[in-house]
Amino acid sequence: MIEMQTLRTQPVKAKFSLLIDASRTLTYKELFNLAYPFALFDIKTLNASLYGQFKDVFVTKAQAVTESQLEEIISLVDFIPGATTSQMMVALGTIAMKNAQGGVVALVAFATPGALLLAILSFIYSKYPDPRDLNILIFLAIQGIKASTVALILQLMISMAMHSIKNRVHLSLSILSAVLLVAYQQSYVLILTMMMGGILAIMLEYDAENTAGRRTFIKDQTVTPVIITDPKLINIKNSHKISYLLGNKSFYLYAIILLALLYLNSAYQSMILDISLTFYNIGTFMIGGTPITLPFMYAETVLNPLYINEDAFWLGFGLAAALPGPYLNFAIFLGTHSMGFSGGVCCWIAIFVPSILQIWGLLPHWGNFKTNVYMTKFKQGVVSVATGFLATAVYYSWVDACKYDMPTATVITFLSLIYVSLLNFNSPAVISLGAALFIIRYLALWYYRELDPVIFQQ
Repeated sequence: MIEMQTLRTQPVKAKFSLLIDASRTLTYKELFNLAYPFALFDIKTLNASLYGQFKDVFVTKAQAVTESQLEEIISLVDFIPGATTSQMMVALGTIAMKNAQGGVVALVAFATPGALLLAILSFIYSKYPDPRDLNILIFLAIQGIKASTVALILQLMISMAMHSIKNRVHLSLSILSAVLLVAYQQSYVLILTMMMGGILAIMLEYDAENTAGRRTFIKDQTVTPVIITDPKLINIKNSHKISYLLGNKSFYLYAIILLALLYLNSAYQSMILDISLTFYNIGTFMIGGTPITLPFMYAETVLNPLYINEDAFWLGFGLAAALPGPYLNFAIFLGTHSMGFSGGVCCWIAIFVPSILQIWGLLPHWGNFKTNVYMTKFKQGVVSVATGFLATAVYYSWVDACKYDMPTATVITFLSLIYVSLLNFNSPAVISLGAALFIIRYLALWYYRELDPVIFQQ
């Protein structure tokens, strides 16, 4: 009782408001011109340089977003599920135009160029069930791309491990999750394991040595500020940025879409509806960032229910890394390969929608729970589990890359890891070098050593 009374008497801090009148409102054309150049950046890993680019464009140049707003957005997208760079673009576009349409425009300008290229390449590749039917140089380039892709996934896993694994609890969760994914290759196992990892982190990581125990763990939290009555928070037409009303509507819309997909999928048994629901769920559970979608997609499309073959899966991920735009454009490659352009568009929309609704729904409330210790511990546990899942993705991708030539693929994987980790090459450069090295390897065998390649004899 004494502790509760002490908490109640603490001064209440004013809630952070995203509605700052000093920022200007952009037009659709201005916002599109600001957003589409980001599609050409190598944004596969969100880092300080990309934060600086967002700041230069939206804060300094356009003056449509304030620095405090940008910092608040960065802190949220680093915490919540979803595609990090895509959510940043949605939030910045929404604030810049002071309406939800701005977020959609910014995301379309950012993601569409790469998505169109991936859809076209996927459609062409789907016409060749056996990749050895392709032109010999194209086939060799594909094997080099897949070998370099292993290095990119490994680099993502190392980066996640360095940031998330901080003690023996986190390490144990990562190892356990990797074992479970190999033993039970089902998406529901991934989801349950992630939730249990978060709960275990909360249970095991409070200061057990302190005599006050759990009460001290609770007292360390910052008191949740109350929601003040501010007329600026009311969603008035063309005057709001990200308001509480927009946030609540986003949560409602998310639930409505999910229920509609569940009903339609059960009523009509459509393959497109089924895979759209699958990708909608994948977009929901991207806790730990976009890389966690990789084992989810693998479990749903390759292992079960066999929508796509393994060759196409890892090639698609490599191309998504090499082409402009976010990693989530990988979804349009998978959908187009299995069900044509209509399937690709459905998968692409389905995986992006949860990220959009999450950023709209959570950003107005972020000030209320960003300092909550329980949520921080939960995320740390979930990301530790995701790291283990990503380790299994490294293994599966390496096995596929080595299918035709293990020594060459392994060497290219090792060289690509050096390029991306030590020499700081960007993803397109690493993928291109991998393809070139694989071609050079076999040209040397044919023309200089006069050896018959064994790669086509398997």
